[in-house]
Order: sequence, then C-alpha cells, then structure tokens
Amino acid sequence: MNLLLVEDDPELGRQVAGWMLDAGHKLQWEKTGASALATLQTQTYDVVILDVGLPDTDGFSLVERLRRDGVRVPVLFLTALADVSDRVRGLAAGGDDYLTKPFAIAELLARLEALHRRASNHVPTHRRLGKCRLDLMRRRVSCANESVELQPREWCLLEVLMNHEGRILPKKFLLEQVWDIHFDPGTNVVDAMICRLRRKLEMPGCGVLIETIRGKGYVFKTLA
Repeated sequence: MNLLLVEDDPELGRQVAGWMLDAGHKLQWEKTGASALATLQTQTYDVVILDVGLPDTDGFSLVERLRRDGVRVPVLFLTALADVSDRVRGLAAGGDDYLTKPFAIAELLARLEALHRRASNHVPTHRRLGKCRLDLMRRRVSCANESVELQPREWCLLEVLMNHEGRILPKKFLLEQVWDIHFDPGTNVVDAMICRLRRKLEMPGCGVLIETIRGKGYVFKTLA
C-alpha cells in the first residue's frame, strides 16, 4: 500500500514508519494538517493514518475539509481520544476507522489492509483535476467553488482526455472516441470543441491545461 501518515509525535511517527516499511508498504510522513492537506492535493494514497491532536488543526476538521473537497481516500484515525463521543465524531466527520493509542501493530496493519480491500472494490463517484472537482455520477464540474457547465459531448471529450492524461491524442483518435466517426469529415469539429472546453476549464487557478501539439494532436495535463 501507499500510505500517508499524519502524526506530530516524532517517536511514534518513526515507529509507525518503520513498521510500515518492514511490512512492505510505502509511507509518506507529514507532521501538520497544512502539510498533509497540501500533499493530498497533489498525491494519491491508498489509506491515510491520521492523528487527531495536530499542532495546527484537529484531525476531525481536516477530514471534514477533505470530504468537502471531494477527496475520498480512506482515513484511519490513530489517537489517544478513546471516548465513545470521540469515535462517533471521527466517523461522522468522514473517517473510515478509528484505533486508539496504545495499539498493537498487528491490529493496525490488519485494519489498514481491510480499508484498502474495501476501497479497491469501491467505484469512485468523484475525481479531482488540479483544483477542479468532477462529479462522475452527475457529470458536473466545479472549480474554485464555481460550477462549470459542460454539454454532453464536451463531457465525453473531457473523459477521453483525462483518461489519457500526458499522452498526445491525434484528432483521428478523438473523432473515433467522442463522435464515433472513423473517417476524416473535413471539418474542424475537434478543434472547435477543444477551444470551448479549454475556455471553460483553463480559468485562472484551476490547474488544468489542454496543450496543442502542432501536427500531432492534443495533450491533457494536470498542473501542480
């Protein structure tokens, strides 16, 4: 698994990091809520191990922020707060599991593996592109809390582009995938729709780019 640990206790952080690496997992360790939030905006993880008592925020508020932003990564709270009310609050905030300190490493590993299995069988309903949030069920896009209206064909074009992010897609390929046209229609239908989609998505700060590669096609990129 690719794990994110958010824990400000240096001794416990080193222990958990060592245990995870010994078990064959990858782990990124962040010590504040702000750094964890910034990391989750640019990286993807299988599970987040999250302390509640962070120096700049509390873990409950951090998870609530992630869920509002459409980040669906499974979160396991790892905390000394053992009251039932704390457990309820953590799960209500959007957490997926709750383990109190002190804990057994075998139980932590088992809970992480269970969360990963559960998430692997879950069909995602949202996706992030830069600072844009896509509702895959309703086919809606929002950026900086503003709705971006897409026509059905524009949404299909966006899906093809983002599913091949970083690859040059020739016009012929886009015609086949989006319009089901397998010959050159002699029109600029692809160019025109790319221009419309570009205008809608490339507003300041959205973090996406549709680049034209002259004579070859288009490349979709998510910017940091």
